[in-house]
Amino acid sequence: MIHTVAVGMSGMDIIRAFSRSALGRTVRDVAAIVLLAMLLAVVAVDFGPLPPWVAPGMALAALGIAVMCALRLGVLEFAPEVLAGDVIVPRPSRAGKEVKLLLPLQFMNTGSADGVIEWVALRLTIDGDIQRSVLLSPVAEVDMQRFIQAKRRLDDSAVEPFIAFPLEAKRSMAKFVLFDLAEKGRAMPLSLRPGQYSFELFVKSTASRSPKLERVFEHRVEPKHIEEFANDAPVYLISYQMTLPSARREMTGAEWMPRQTRYS
Repeated sequence: MIHTVAVGMSGMDIIRAFSRSALGRTVRDVAAIVLLAMLLAVVAVDFGPLPPWVAPGMALAALGIAVMCALRLGVLEFAPEVLAGDVIVPRPSRAGKEVKLLLPLQFMNTGSADGVIEWVALRLTIDGDIQRSVLLSPVAEVDMQRFIQAKRRLDDSAVEPFIAFPLEAKRSMAKFVLFDLAEKGRAMPLSLRPGQYSFELFVKSTASRSPKLERVFEHRVEPKHIEEFANDAPVYLISYQMTLPSARREMTGAEWMPRQTRYS
């Protein structure tokens, strides 16, 4: 089970996002039609018995409402997707060798309605040892320009809290999300060691009631990566199996990537 609390959006922001969604507009229209039908029924009663065609007419109106709901919710839906696969281990902070994972994420809404990305989570499994899988939660969103200016070291000026955010219809948005252990007191500190690292990215949005597993990808951490990190250098785990490499190119022009791995 993944337990994460969505933060950053007020109740009014969530209500506005819901009212703009396909579901919100459908609920509004249905409520208005039902209210109008009740008012017409009350007025008609004052003029005597209802004519025999009223019952079939109300049934047809109900059928029309049902068809409208089906069409709107089916066509005008919030359909978020996430492109992921690359992992950056930033240079350790001056306070110590603490390991955190920075993921470039491309959020896309292929639907025709707006929605809200409420939270994301990352599950890490090393060498297939499911019993020791750990859950990581987003602790910050990183400004990559400042991150690069800080020589790829995490700096207070380069990070800000990761919060829920709206995603408009047919739009995409790039975010660089920093992950850390969700329960530090219960799990061993995260450290780099050679092995096969499996990542599972979960996303919770207003499109579903439960989190959805959006991406699964793997990387091999070699001894050279451990040496690089020990020498105060960032570690790049680059995936070349992404289905849309052009999307990665859109993310700040790939300036976050080491020079030897940039696309031509």
